[in-house]
Amino acid sequence: MAGEPYRWVETAETDMVGLRDLVSGRAVAIVRPDEQDLPESLLRRVERLVFEWANLLTQYDAWSDIHALHRRQPETVLRALSWLLALWAVVGETRVGKPADAIIRDLDYRGGWRDSDSAEDERVWAGLTQRVRLGGIAALTEDPRAVRAYHGACTESVDIGPLLLQHTLIHLDALSQDMDRAGIRARGLAASVLDHTSPDPGPRRRLCFRPSRPGGSDGLRDFG
Repeated sequence: MAGEPYRWVETAETDMVGLRDLVSGRAVAIVRPDEQDLPESLLRRVERLVFEWANLLTQYDAWSDIHALHRRQPETVLRALSWLLALWAVVGETRVGKPADAIIRDLDYRGGWRDSDSAEDERVWAGLTQRVRLGGIAALTEDPRAVRAYHGACTESVDIGPLLLQHTLIHLDALSQDMDRAGIRARGLAASVLDHTSPDPGPRRRLCFRPSRPGGSDGLRDFG
């Protein structure tokens, strides 16, 4: 799709930015994540590595980098990936109208990464996919029950971390391709949220994400 598929718009809050889809007219407000939960430098790095991993020319080095980062900060890296998933789902909702939580819950993948040679392979795949969905829902809603459940799912065994890391990357790559086909770009969305906001002193007071709504009366002001 030629041109920008959406426009960033300012809000009255310095830690919040609006995004208006130029095709549907729908808009959504997105709050910058808390620096203690998701440091800006790490979120920018993880977003970059997600797309480098999806590129066959850079995949090996990107996997080495993100795997090493995950070994040092396993919970934070998986939380960053889940936040990206929630962000993309919210932006996708502005274009296609499908609720962000439904986009996450319907995540599926039928490509070459899926190894279904046996019933056990399928069971493992389904279990990892359910964990990816749970992480996305936890990031989207910040429901304490979902957050606790995802934490438990990420730590239930010593070897699940790298498997879940790769599995999440697979689903993010598939979702970004779906977004491309819908005429919207996932790449750079997190960086743009950070570029258009600044940290708010003290604890974050609002959820990062909320449902999109029709534009025009949302009180958002286009950046000059």
